[in-house]
Amino acid sequence: MQKTTTSVNKSRGLGHLLRSTIAAFCVAAVTGAAVPRAAVAADYPTKAVTLVVWSGAGGALDTYGRKLAELLEKESGWTVKVDNRAGGSGAVGLSQIVTQPADGYNILVLTGTLTFGIAQGLIPFKVEDLRLLRAMQSEPSSLAVLSSSPYKSVDEFVKYMKDHPNGMKVGGHSSGGFHQYMLYQMMKQGGFESGWIPHDASGKVTLALLGKHIDAAMMTPSTALSQVKSGEIKLLGVSTAERSPFLPDAPTFKEQGFDLEGAIWRGIAVKAGTPDDVVASIQTAIDKVTASAEWRKFQEEQFQDSPNWSEEEFTSRVKKDLAEQAEFLKSAGFLK
Repeated sequence: MQKTTTSVNKSRGLGHLLRSTIAAFCVAAVTGAAVPRAAVAADYPTKAVTLVVWSGAGGALDTYGRKLAELLEKESGWTVKVDNRAGGSGAVGLSQIVTQPADGYNILVLTGTLTFGIAQGLIPFKVEDLRLLRAMQSEPSSLAVLSSSPYKSVDEFVKYMKDHPNGMKVGGHSSGGFHQYMLYQMMKQGGFESGWIPHDASGKVTLALLGKHIDAAMMTPSTALSQVKSGEIKLLGVSTAERSPFLPDAPTFKEQGFDLEGAIWRGIAVKAGTPDDVVASIQTAIDKVTASAEWRKFQEEQFQDSPNWSEEEFTSRVKKDLAEQAEFLKSAGFLK
């Protein structure tokens, strides 16, 4: 009996689909309009969508990914799973995307370290393997120490490092990534030497600093959000052009004589070849998230700027970053 019912339902479904398709062609013939590709994908998503976060739990990227998942469910009615895939400077998470069908059901949550990883060969993929859909957050780097540290400014930190080469243990997220790039620029301008202790998740950087396994960190302020807010961790310098409204008491590197400016983005991407209609559905859902009061509150609480880059602009910026960072990595000796 069950088999007969299933067959009847399938027949009805196929009949309905055929009639709908014929009707669409008839309308197109009369009006001259193109038959919409979205006819099949109009119901996307019809099952759970997975956000593949390419870092471990507890860091700034994971916090962003989980809030995004929560609001996609709340604002668009999606069912969303979060899958943390840490390792390989993002290569593990990206691999999870490119080995799945290009259907939009696996969305990568990634950061601007993408280009550093590709440039170094740590990520064995190309920018062209992805469709970069939206940059949703942007945040500077900072030089952070414990409040008990004797160093009160970037100048004091640099002076100590000049007098004691590699005298402090400095670390941050990833090897050869954005934050190490910021440290390298400071080293060049300040004339000092420093090693680098990489961590595979930004949350581990905070734990290392609090546990005194490192003496200083180059990190995004939100990496240690509660400790920065409470004053347990102090920021000696921030890589914004002017003081951030989120961090009015934290001086910039520029006001301390260092020409150090830059920010790292966080956003989403899907596998190259994902159909335009599916991408449009994802973008519409993201629009609902970013228009919500809860998202705006979250951004303020997390000290995040909100880039508004189209897919085309996002892709163009990433390719430009890749070219510039490859040059930096070569000059810094990361590449032969």
